Amino acid sequence: MPAAATARRRAFVNWLGLIAYSALLMGRSWWYNRAGDTAYAPVWDMQDSRRLLAWLGGLVLTGLCEFVVFIPVGLLAALAVPRGPRPLRRLPINLVALLVAGAVAVLATGIEVWPVWHLGTVASLVVPLLGCLFGGWIGMAWRRGRKARLWLMPKIALLMLMILLGTGVLLWLSIEAEPLPFEAAPVTSAEKRELVRLIRSKSPRSLEQGRTHTLRLTAHDVNVLLSWGLSLGSAQRKAHVSFAPDAGSFAVSVGVSPSEGKPRYLNLRLAGNMRIERGRLRVHVDRCRLGRVTIPAWLINPWCPVIASQLAHDRRSKPFLEAMERITFGPDWIEATYTRVNLPPGFREDLFGPSTAGEKLLAATRAQVANLLTTAGQLPRGERPQFDMCLQTAFALARERSVEGDPVMENRAAIFALGTLLGHDRLEEFLGSVVPKRRHRSAQRALRRVALRERTDWTKHFCVSAALTLLSDTIVSDAAGLFKEELDAGMGGSGFSFADLLADRAGTTFAAQATRNEGTARAMQERLADGFQIDDVFPPAADLPEGIPDTELQSRYGGVGGPGYLRLTEEIERRIAVCAAYR
Repeated sequence: MPAAATARRRAFVNWLGLIAYSALLMGRSWWYNRAGDTAYAPVWDMQDSRRLLAWLGGLVLTGLCEFVVFIPVGLLAALAVPRGPRPLRRLPINLVALLVAGAVAVLATGIEVWPVWHLGTVASLVVPLLGCLFGGWIGMAWRRGRKARLWLMPKIALLMLMILLGTGVLLWLSIEAEPLPFEAAPVTSAEKRELVRLIRSKSPRSLEQGRTHTLRLTAHDVNVLLSWGLSLGSAQRKAHVSFAPDAGSFAVSVGVSPSEGKPRYLNLRLAGNMRIERGRLRVHVDRCRLGRVTIPAWLINPWCPVIASQLAHDRRSKPFLEAMERITFGPDWIEATYTRVNLPPGFREDLFGPSTAGEKLLAATRAQVANLLTTAGQLPRGERPQFDMCLQTAFALARERSVEGDPVMENRAAIFALGTLLGHDRLEEFLGSVVPKRRHRSAQRALRRVALRERTDWTKHFCVSAALTLLSDTIVSDAAGLFKEELDAGMGGSGFSFADLLADRAGTTFAAQATRNEGTARAMQERLADGFQIDDVFPPAADLPEGIPDTELQSRYGGVGGPGYLRLTEEIERRIAVCAAYR
């Protein structure tokens, strides 16, 4: 066969391959557009440094996969498009082929983000275009003949080695042996209450349309909020902000080492200014230092409009930016003026993650709710449902449904039903609708009055904490219970209660044990379904101190985390550990 005919045939095959692979990419992008963004991490996961780092690692891996997916586009384009005029043949890549591959990458990315195309989409084009460029370089080397092909693999290996070494050096320079030399703001119960009161009084959801609130927070207020939030997941995390007129600085240290090894820290320092006017975010960075690496401002600032555009179109930040009239910095304060925030449907799921594990769990929870309501409704008039009867009823049904089902899922459904009926109906906001709205009203009222050791409040603490553990994380559930007690310790509250804290911890322990794996799930069903003693799941708590005002909590127990507080929390953990259901 003549050489010209062979060349035309190869070009046709390469064009066919490019078109087929491009069509495959378009279909993939269309599917991602329909499926929605899966890169979000729920707020709960941000409380655990390891989960946060794992999520960031997952984003890096996703970017690497995106890079690899677009390599064949550049490769096939370089093989299919004829080489340019002789003066251009010395270039390492065919410019026309690069334009063709780039057009495919832009089109595929456009389909994935359609119809929300904006400046922030430029950032999502970088990795696909780099993949096309790399593939085009490989294709041009392949076309130059046998000698170039022989050198191709050593070149790729050398390039990968340089990238790995560069990444390793950057990580080594970024991670330091010591955290940044600043003290995290101390957090007291009184400051928590005051910040909650201030923020609630300026709630953006309480505004009428067209009205505004102005909230001013000092640098100390913001630092307390940072210390409070970061302390939920790890003691090896701290952050600090400072403000000046039209400027601010931010510093953060995050422990990244294994718990067994010597702690090491990822340290970041930023300085610059940020303004929001009529929902438009503008950011300018003056200084940036990551570990021992100083990143030039000229390298960061071109990306600031891209990041601002991305935030303006992100469905989690967009409602708040649209409501923001302006943000300004002053000497040691930050001030925000905003209108009413209208949260779109599905916002809660975007922020906290999927509300359920699927329709199967919702169906199982509804079955549990219906069974509990029917059982409570059949009691003789005037007889109140008992806590042990409710647990026994729920886990007997879970055992029955687990014969052909998943015991972990059935136990989750039982705990969600107990949390919603015996604890608080607002759990449905996170879980989904499971309680009938116009039926069993008397049974629902009776279940709200179920007592645990003759205390209805302990029932609510136990059941809500158990449900929150499954919806979020043990850390978050415990923190919610602790904060409730700190609020009660303030003026007008019922006082801090170590007994209530025991009820919270018993609930989180119960949920964790009942859903850890199939073995522990079936064991919990067997223990509860045929009757049990309250001591099996809830230890004695009546002798623990209650009604402690904030002043006494500080003076007698050293506040949250003080010596007296730790002594009693250790006693709570000891009592829970000897419960038969948790051994």
